[in-house]
Amino acid sequence: MIRGTAPLPVRTGPPGAVLSILIVSYDCRELLLGCLASLRATVRTAPLEVIVVDNASTDGTVEALRAGFPEVVVIANADNRWFSGATNQAILASTGEYLLCLNPDTVCAPGAVDALVAFLESHPEAAVVGPRLLNGDGSLQPSCRNFLTSRRLVLQHALPWKFLPNRWRRRSVLEYWDHDATLRVDWLIGACILVRRSAVEEIGLKDEGFPMFHEETDWCYRFRKGGWEVWFLHDAAVTHFGGRTTIRRWGRGLVNEFYRGKHRFIRKHYGALPLVAHRTLLTGLLLCRLARESLLSLAGRDRAEHRAEAAVLRIGIALQLGIGTRPD
Repeated sequence: MIRGTAPLPVRTGPPGAVLSILIVSYDCRELLLGCLASLRATVRTAPLEVIVVDNASTDGTVEALRAGFPEVVVIANADNRWFSGATNQAILASTGEYLLCLNPDTVCAPGAVDALVAFLESHPEAAVVGPRLLNGDGSLQPSCRNFLTSRRLVLQHALPWKFLPNRWRRRSVLEYWDHDATLRVDWLIGACILVRRSAVEEIGLKDEGFPMFHEETDWCYRFRKGGWEVWFLHDAAVTHFGGRTTIRRWGRGLVNEFYRGKHRFIRKHYGALPLVAHRTLLTGLLLCRLARESLLSLAGRDRAEHRAEAAVLRIGIALQLGIGTRPD
């Protein structure tokens, strides 16, 4: 059995909380405290439990939690269990019928979490629902995705999506859709997703082979394969401050982890040959984009921006070719 995908033990004791809010933290004390304050002010679902798993932070997170939020259950790890491992810890320690997996760099709008709970209560076929994510300035942070196919990969990189009608974008590449309606989707960005406990009991925990990236893609794929549905709820809003962390600011190490997660997902669910095809196709598409950005960096406005984008594309191409990367 793949590490971390064991079924969640079925509860046999008395009922626990209606809602368990599960947060993984690592050196983000102030953001985490702001997140917890927003939960305290906005969530009305009861009974409620909040569990924070801290991955050996060095910024005083655990002490601040125990002083300012004594109602929160704190699991203080001696080392970094990464995101998937720590989330599984929280799930195993929880009692709720609904499990809200929430990033610490989020702030929940009034009624948002309660609306997610109400949605799952009224849609028994749904395993997962996620809200409309916003950047810190209030702009949309695209959070809906299609599962990867060669057709969608080409469409994503080849067409001028900002100039095409919203109905075309929603049908083809959800990432470029305006997120203005409640919709059944393939998968959701994992910054804030509400999961039905009984679905996890059936499908299993997160796969810890995806330590940081694409673990939510894998989870949603497994839910969908098991006959469950995944939904986006457009009228519940959560601000996610980390959503504008781009690849160019991550550095090679995190870019490597991002592509390793994507490659592992394709190999796990589609096979080795589709992975080779994907890497070949994506290399070609990235080379075309690199040529464009390199030309724009030589002439025209925003030269520094185009040079930075070209640098990111060169890293991506190298990683697709296996240059300077750990094995997938």
